[in-house]
Amino acid sequence: MSIRSQDEDLLRRIEANDPNFDAVSIDTRDIAEVSYELFDRVGHALAYNTNIQELALNIPKSKDRADLVGWLRFLELIGRNRSITYFHYISASAAVKSLRVDSARLLLQFFERNGALESISLKIIDPDEAEAFASALANRETTLGRIVIHDANSIELLRLIFEKNPAAIPKQVRTRHIGNEGGEALARFLESANNVGIRKLNIFDIEIGPRGLLRIARALARRDSPLDSLRISSSSDSFLVNFAVAFRENPDSLPNKLNLWGHICEAGGRALGTVLVRRGTPLEYLFLHAQNEGDHSWVLGVVALLQVLGDNPSKSPKILILEEFHNDFMEPMERLLQNQMCSQEVLGVLCNIQDTEDRSNFQRRMTSVCCNETSISTTYESNHRLIHIHNACPQLDHYLTMNGNPDKKKVTCIKVYDTHFARNF
Repeated sequence: MSIRSQDEDLLRRIEANDPNFDAVSIDTRDIAEVSYELFDRVGHALAYNTNIQELALNIPKSKDRADLVGWLRFLELIGRNRSITYFHYISASAAVKSLRVDSARLLLQFFERNGALESISLKIIDPDEAEAFASALANRETTLGRIVIHDANSIELLRLIFEKNPAAIPKQVRTRHIGNEGGEALARFLESANNVGIRKLNIFDIEIGPRGLLRIARALARRDSPLDSLRISSSSDSFLVNFAVAFRENPDSLPNKLNLWGHICEAGGRALGTVLVRRGTPLEYLFLHAQNEGDHSWVLGVVALLQVLGDNPSKSPKILILEEFHNDFMEPMERLLQNQMCSQEVLGVLCNIQDTEDRSNFQRRMTSVCCNETSISTTYESNHRLIHIHNACPQLDHYLTMNGNPDKKKVTCIKVYDTHFARNF
């Protein structure tokens, strides 16, 4: 929601500390409609509002001094707020340079004093802004949980924070639209800060080229302690092959939760599978998402990955999520899951299946995986660990619930008895 002079009802809700209103966006790129008096009024309302959780600001592009004085007064008042947990700020090259720097300095008190602040999202333009923000974030008593970076220039902020106080680096870093230049800058930062406290890295940016992504992957592979979670996207056909090569020598440095968006290709699926097989322990979570619906190369890549894991089922991820489903997945997936005995680790497979017939076929075959009724032997050797299947039918859901019992010997005995003996009594 954007504030304009005519939004009287909105202003009253903010001033009244309305508990049902917890987010506000203030769009001041076109500042002509926002008077000094309105800035002052909204600033006072937000300064002492304890229900607003999210605040988004766009720096004004106006060069009129009266407009800018109102904006700076507003930022001064914002600095008194102690309840906002998520702050989104976009600077602009069209804004006056002195305004950008003064705005950053006025926000220092907001960053430093608001202990509730958990997450910030920034797009900054020049080094002076980065220096001001870095100083404030490095001096906080509590470390931010997450920072979202929207352009290559903002990568400099991470480096400056690390130089001033390595412990102040947020545990979760997300990038958007940083491009090739930003990808290279992020790689340089990760290379120079091996022990940095980042635990989750989300690189949602298909504009980073293969070279930048490979350099990022190599930097992550050299970390003393692996990331907990990595989400990375690419439109490059060679991406996953290069990504896997980077972790080939040290497969245990691969993040425990891996979310891959974009092209995989057959060679990439096989390369990733090889790395997973060489790990000491299986991944907790693997999410594969095609960049384009109906991407045949992606289908071949997933099939190749499932085939490698089928030969090494104990190294399969505990949770495997495929954003799209293709009939070509069924046979290698069934083979993989049929190989899972009581001691192995696969707990869930989630597939987004749109076609009704495909969904029914998938559920039927997964039901057989969990309880193969062909013979006592096949029932005994069914999968007794699988507990998550997306949109399971009632019969499959019954077996998944049964598999949730940690006593696998009991689960096996009940399946064998119910399937082969109970009906005879």
